Amino acid sequence: MPDNEFDWYGPETSTFGDRVCAAREQAGMTQKQLAKRLGVKHSTIISWAHALSEPRANRLSTLSVFLNVSFSWLITGEGEGADYPH
Repeated sequence: MPDNEFDWYGPETSTFGDRVCAAREQAGMTQKQLAKRLGVKHSTIISWAHALSEPRANRLSTLSVFLNVSFSWLITGEGEGADYPH
């Protein structure tokens, strides 16, 4: 990463919820759309976004595919993830 770029979604600066929100927005989906695709309640997505809960591994794997980010990035902030905000 160039020196002038801040790692917005790295492990020191973001939560799981921050990364889910960033990847969802980058994918052009609303919370309701993502919930429908995953087969979960809208309130579940809200809980993830606010880092109140996290999905089980099987749901996390599906989430990473739908959002086109790596499984490890969603969990740790390291790996292929969302671009930093402009």
